Amino acid sequence: MSSGQARPGVGTSGGAPDRLLRATVAATVAWLVLYTVLTALCQDSPRAAMFVGDILYLVPLIAGVLVAGVAVRRERGRHRTLWQLLTVAFAAQLAGESIWAGYDYLTPDGPPAPSVADIGYLLSSTLMVVAVLVGFGGASRLRHLRGLLDSTLIIVSLGALGWQMLIRPQLSEGMAFADAVNIAYPLLDVVLLVCLGIVGMAGHKSVPLTVRLVGAAGAVNAVSDIVYTYIATFSDYDSGSWVDVGFEIAAALCFLAAVVAVRRPEPPAEPRSFDRGMPLMPILISVTATSALVAFDKVSAGAVGDLTLIVVAVLFLTVMLRQYLFAADRAGLAEQLALAVTEQRRLAVTDGLTGLYNRRHLMTIVDRLRGAPAGRPVSLMVVDLDHFKLVNDTHGHLAGDAVLQEAAARITTTARASDVVARYGGEEFVLLLTDTDGAEAERLAERVRRRLRETPVVVGDAVIALTASIGVASSPDGTVQHLLEAADRALYRAKEQGRDRVTTVAAPVREPVAVPGPTG
Repeated sequence: MSSGQARPGVGTSGGAPDRLLRATVAATVAWLVLYTVLTALCQDSPRAAMFVGDILYLVPLIAGVLVAGVAVRRERGRHRTLWQLLTVAFAAQLAGESIWAGYDYLTPDGPPAPSVADIGYLLSSTLMVVAVLVGFGGASRLRHLRGLLDSTLIIVSLGALGWQMLIRPQLSEGMAFADAVNIAYPLLDVVLLVCLGIVGMAGHKSVPLTVRLVGAAGAVNAVSDIVYTYIATFSDYDSGSWVDVGFEIAAALCFLAAVVAVRRPEPPAEPRSFDRGMPLMPILISVTATSALVAFDKVSAGAVGDLTLIVVAVLFLTVMLRQYLFAADRAGLAEQLALAVTEQRRLAVTDGLTGLYNRRHLMTIVDRLRGAPAGRPVSLMVVDLDHFKLVNDTHGHLAGDAVLQEAAARITTTARASDVVARYGGEEFVLLLTDTDGAEAERLAERVRRRLRETPVVVGDAVIALTASIGVASSPDGTVQHLLEAADRALYRAKEQGRDRVTTVAAPVREPVAVPGPTG
C-alpha cells in the first residue's frame, strides 16, 4: 500500500537508446493492463480475486526490492543512503503484504484490524518521507523542517476538517484504534507529497526522474489509501478489489524508479539559492480549514467545540514557527550572499597565488593618487626575484609557486601597515609607500632585500636560495605620474650592477602650472 523513491532518467546514454529500460517500461505497462483485466474478471470469484490481490499483487513489490538492492550497490554518497532507505521501505511494504496474504490464506476470518501487516505498511510510508528528505540533502535543515511543518499544517487542517464534517458524524461509537491506523496511511502520503513539493520542487532547480516517479507513486497511493480508508471504516475490504489496482500502479512506479536508478544515474538535485518556498499554500489551506471548522461548529452545535479550539491553537503555533523558520532561512541566505559579495570583492583585488593585492588594484590606487594635489612625499619600490626562471626550470612550477608565496610572506611581514604590497606580475612585487621620502624608502628596501636572502626556501628536498633586485623611486611632492617608470629604471640598473642590491632614483618633480598674469 506504499511507494518508494529514487533519482535517474529515461533517455539515451551517449546518444544510444536504452533498449533494456524501454523494454522494462513496456513490460510494466503490460503487467498493469493484465492485472487490471484479471481484477475485473475475478470480481465474482472470491478465491480467484484473493489470488490476484494477494499473490500476483506481490510481483512488482518483489522486483522492486531486488532492483533497489542493485541500486544500493551501484550508488555512492547521499544517493546510496537514499536507496538504502528505499530498499528497506520496499522490503517493509513487501513484508506487510506477505503477512496480509498469510492472514487471508491461513486464517478463516482474514487479517484482524489492525494487524501485524500494518507495522510493515506504516514503516514503509514513514521511510518514504525520510527518503525524500535524504534525496534533497542539498537543501538546508531549515528547509527540511519547514517542509515538515507545512505538511503538519496541511494534514492537521484538512484532517480535522474531514474528521469533523465527514467521518465523526458517521461513527456512532467513536473512532476505534483500527480507524486511526487506516487514517494514518493517507496522512503519511500527504506528508510525502508535501515534502516532495515544498522541499524538493520548490527548493531545487531540477528534480531527478526517479524522485518524480516516487512522487507519482505517492499521489496514486494517496488516492488509493483514501478509498481504502473509507472502505475499511464503513464497509469490508477484500483482497482483489478495485482499489488494489491503484496500489499495484504505485508499486509498479516504485519498481520503475529502481530500474531507472540502475540504468540512468543522475546527479543529485541542485538546490536553489532562494527557494520559492510556497509560503502561501499551507497557510491559505490552514486558514480556510480553520474558518470552515469554526463555522461548522457554530452551525451544527451553536458553539465552538474543544477539539476545534485545540486545532486552531496548534495551527496558529505551527504557522508562527513556520514563518520564523522561513525568515531565518531568508536571513541565512542573505548572510551567505553578503559573504559571497565580500569574497568576490576580495578576489577582484587579490592575487590568487600570494594573497597580495593584484596589479589592477595597485594601478587603481596609483590613478587615484595622480589626481591628488601636490603634498607629502611618496615612494615606490619594485622587487624582482633573481634568476626565478631557473627555479621553475630546475625544480618545477609547483616549487616556483612555493617560492613566490614565501617571498610574498616575507615582504609583507617586513613592510609597514600603511604600505600597499602587490604582486605586479610573474616574480615582480611592488610596494607603494605613502608619506615616505627617498632615504626612508631605501632603508625599507634594504630590510626587504636582507629578509628575502637570509634563509633559503625549502620545498620538499630542494633548498632554494632567494635573492632579489630592488628599484626604488621617490617623489618629494607626491607626484606619481612617472614613479613606476622611474622605479623600473632603478630595478634594471640594480640588475646590471650584479643583482641582489637596491638602487634608488628620484622621480621627476611635478611641473608648476603657469598662471597667466594680468593683461593690458
